[in-house]
Amino acid sequence: MRASLPDEIRKAMEIQRESERFLRAAREEAQRIVEEAKREAEKILERARQEAERLVDESLIVRQAEQRAHEILTEAQQEAETRRQETEEYIRNVLARLERFAQRLLEIVEEGRRELQG
Repeated sequence: MRASLPDEIRKAMEIQRESERFLRAAREEAQRIVEEAKREAEKILERARQEAERLVDESLIVRQAEQRAHEILTEAQQEAETRRQETEEYIRNVLARLERFAQRLLEIVEEGRRELQG
């Protein structure tokens, strides 16, 4: 019984390290996704601005350019929001897995305690 306890502790520590790596990777991936969405939104906005400036000469074309720029901006904002929501969902899933790891770790510790007591 006592011989198996260090193995259980080692396993628990491995689970904890793996959970931490997993959470760190999830945070890094979430940050990367958010930054990518921001860069893409900035590119879209810059293209919209450039196109709007090019079309300034005529009022009809200006109105069309403003409408298109607004649409592009709206699309960029929607895309950024979608990516943010996806990132949050990804993080929620990672945290749920981490919670299951932690619960299993607690079960292992409790089993070890019961073995020691019983």
